[in-house]
Amino acid sequence: MPADDEKTTVEVKENAEPEKKKGSSKLILFGGIGLAVVVLGVVLAMFVIKPMMAGSDEGAVDEAQVSNTHEEDAPKKPKTRKPKDGTSEAFVYAIKDIVINPAGTGGSRFLSVSFGFEIESSELAAEFERRELLVRDALITIMSSKTVAQLTDAKQKEIIRYQIKKRLSKLLDTEDLAAVYYTDFVLQ
Repeated sequence: MPADDEKTTVEVKENAEPEKKKGSSKLILFGGIGLAVVVLGVVLAMFVIKPMMAGSDEGAVDEAQVSNTHEEDAPKKPKTRKPKDGTSEAFVYAIKDIVINPAGTGGSRFLSVSFGFEIESSELAAEFERRELLVRDALITIMSSKTVAQLTDAKQKEIIRYQIKKRLSKLLDTEDLAAVYYTDFVLQ
């Protein structure tokens, strides 16, 4: 019987080697697939998603807009820039961080939005500063009356922009409000 035990031991060793090769080839195959997926994800993030994210902000932000780096403590001063027609200097007044709940959400969603207002006189900039609470109230009232569908539709955003311009022109009793810009718009 000792001879049979030896055969059995030899047979097990002979059969074990082909299984090892199969297991290691599967490991190499799955490792290669995993590595390819990781490389593809990195390439996609670097060359597709990052440029798309960077390109979407360029058209919406005015060059005279106040940067969003801890300037909420600084006094609000309108920024100046030359208007397109080249006649006189224009100002951009920023109102930041208006947070509202859209209509019909029951408080489960929120919108954080900031605006820039292009105005044509320094007197109107002073008026904006004096009446900022009234301006904020008007903005909150207009924005909170809109549904999520209205806030995400591009055409509706333009209509809202027009409504804001009309309401603030009436509130401040002026025609010097040239444009309204969304400088920040986060809907969750």
